Amino acid sequence: MIVISDFLNKKVIFYLFLFLNFIIFSSVFSENSSSRFTVEGNKTISFDAIMHLADTTTLQNSLDQKSISKIIKNLFQSGYFKNVEIKSNGANQFKIIVEEKPTIADIVYEGFDAVSVATVKEKLVTKTYTIFDEKKVSQDVRTIEEAYIQKGYYLAKVSYLRIALQENSIRLVYRVVQGNPLLVTGVNFIGNVEFSESELTGYMGIHPYTWLSLFNGTGFYRDDFTSTDQQNLTYIYRDNGYAQAVVSSPVSLLSKNKQNIFVTYYIEAGEKYTIDKINFTGDLEYSEDELKDELSLQQGDIYRISLFNSDMKKLKILYGDKGYAFTYITPSFDIDNKNKIYSVHYNISKGEKIYFGKINIEGNLKTRDNVIRRAIKVNEGELFNSTLLEKSKFNIERLGFFETVSLTQEDDQKNNKVNIRVLIKEKSTGTMSASLGASPGSNGSAISIFGNIQYQERNFLGKGYATSLNFQITPNQSKNSNLSYSAGLSLSNPSIYDSLWGANLWGNFSHQLTQITNTNDNSLKYLEQNISSAGVGLGRELTDDWRVNLNYSLAYYRNTPDSPLIQNFYQNGKIEEFSQGLTYDKTNNYLNPTQGLYLSLNNSLGFQGLFGQYTYGRFSSTDAYYVPLNLGKYFNSNFKFTLKPQFVYQLKQDQPVPYFKRLTLGDSYYMKGYSNPGETISPKISIMVNNTTKELVDMITGGDRSFYGSLEYFVPIIAEAGLRFVTFGEAGSVLAQDESFSFDKFKYDVGFGIRWQTPIAPFRFEWAFPVDKDGVGSAHFIFSIGYDSFGSGG
Repeated sequence: MIVISDFLNKKVIFYLFLFLNFIIFSSVFSENSSSRFTVEGNKTISFDAIMHLADTTTLQNSLDQKSISKIIKNLFQSGYFKNVEIKSNGANQFKIIVEEKPTIADIVYEGFDAVSVATVKEKLVTKTYTIFDEKKVSQDVRTIEEAYIQKGYYLAKVSYLRIALQENSIRLVYRVVQGNPLLVTGVNFIGNVEFSESELTGYMGIHPYTWLSLFNGTGFYRDDFTSTDQQNLTYIYRDNGYAQAVVSSPVSLLSKNKQNIFVTYYIEAGEKYTIDKINFTGDLEYSEDELKDELSLQQGDIYRISLFNSDMKKLKILYGDKGYAFTYITPSFDIDNKNKIYSVHYNISKGEKIYFGKINIEGNLKTRDNVIRRAIKVNEGELFNSTLLEKSKFNIERLGFFETVSLTQEDDQKNNKVNIRVLIKEKSTGTMSASLGASPGSNGSAISIFGNIQYQERNFLGKGYATSLNFQITPNQSKNSNLSYSAGLSLSNPSIYDSLWGANLWGNFSHQLTQITNTNDNSLKYLEQNISSAGVGLGRELTDDWRVNLNYSLAYYRNTPDSPLIQNFYQNGKIEEFSQGLTYDKTNNYLNPTQGLYLSLNNSLGFQGLFGQYTYGRFSSTDAYYVPLNLGKYFNSNFKFTLKPQFVYQLKQDQPVPYFKRLTLGDSYYMKGYSNPGETISPKISIMVNNTTKELVDMITGGDRSFYGSLEYFVPIIAEAGLRFVTFGEAGSVLAQDESFSFDKFKYDVGFGIRWQTPIAPFRFEWAFPVDKDGVGSAHFIFSIGYDSFGSGG
């Protein structure tokens, strides 16, 4: 207790000593500096603040002209004053007379068009309720000018205006006269010996201005692009054998009207070089022949820097797959300028075997760790494997939940480990939409109104569950007073307890009105059909790309009117179905693929089990092949080839396949040019519906085989917004049991449209035109929400 008291007493004395010293120092400072000064003219800046800005702490007792000049300089450099004057009152007393700069009460932006005010305001240093500072305002003017230059408006003039208000305050006005942007009217290449001009401009940031510039923002001149394009052109030539190609800085020629610019690049290509000898030294885990077989560059090939870089990566992967994560490969070249050949020598240092350490996941606010971890093909403590690590990144990206995915290695060589940091940025996966639209009816009929309400969540609760709820109404185009509508609900879990097994549930109801005849007998003119269905499925991942699915479903068909005439074609009853599916998905994205292959085989069996009344079989195959066509760095288009053959078959000789399970074509996805009522592609039979008038009506019977194929070409309009232009051609045929296959029986259509992958839902706006020997038919407008009924997106 005595020790504590002594300690407290000493602590009190110590702080008292500091306080007395502070008082003495303050009095001396006041005596020697601030007490000698008074301030006049200050309205918003306090006396203490002015003394601090003047920095009088280092002044001596006497104040000479040099000290006065220093005070004035310090105050001017603060940027707060228009005028500063110091007067002596005698007895070593001085008066500082200041004239403050005005305060900015408001900032106004005039003439901003190509550049948004919101974008600029974030970058400006001048703010409201601060002192006006010419230096800062001039800096902001340059910032605004740079924003316009980045948009191609090199002739934009930016100025500012001060409008005096009361109480020494002003309104600051930034005024822009933007003029016209500099349009690139042409790009010329002097010395180009290998490529077409379109090939070269495809890899450049500067492009000639075209009508597409309205959508993709190209065709406007930017200085910062020219140096990048110079490097790109050099790379292109050196990647095609011209190992010593040189591209000089471009020459830009401005037109007299100062609105157009012509850019010229000078290229010195030189000679092509080929690969001669390739050899390896160092730590060889493979034979030289095995290593050479993995290389893209082989003896006799022209030298390509891209393939050389790829070979370096392949060699690291080969060693990485054996656990050597820190393999160093040092290349060297023997260049024979006389014979124009390169010999490549690889020296390999493999280092120690490395194991995976900790795998940390960052950036997932919604998605649960286990959803990401089950896509990762490596485990903590396992031997390092480069291929599986790259596969893990691909699997996470393919989930479709994230904007960006990066896997970085954090070396822990001391412990022979490498930690993996998985950094992701999530994107919206839940979509809810409500739409209302109209389209012209066929054959001049009234406009048809349609509507849709849809909710989708591909990552429900962050667990990777996929849910969907939708309701859609569509009037019958021949009888607008009657509505067709449908509703559906689905839920799927792709990985039960993070296993290879998945499950799904679904339920649907639809009410459809179908025109049957053109007679005056209203009981037969329309068929009202109600279909209720539900199902459950179980699937298992066989490999990374193969999956098998088993599904059980039950459907109930109710048709009105219940007439003997149509009973044969539109049966009532319950359908019990068991289906088996095998899927191969090697595309680069589940939702919006642009490259890869998708295959699906599905077989469905209708059987008389607990509830079923019909027996039949139905088999289908879906093949979708995506081929990218990248016509340059900024133009990534792609083709999609689709084939879909189907056939139905009897399971019992005395029980034919029911008509409503037979095959037809002609809807919003397959053969869009035949989607209007009465245009369905299907075998038909003629029946007499009126004994008095002898009227015959073609009834759709469906076929037992159908063949469908399409070719689609996608061009990005605004890639960042998911907006793509599509043009397509389709071919389809449906055959009855006794018909033989023939290309003469195919029907065709062509069309174009817009596919828009919005944050709400994927939208389609398309126009399809049937094509036959007489020419092109009338347009069919297609509006739909959602993806194809098969495959990966599209």
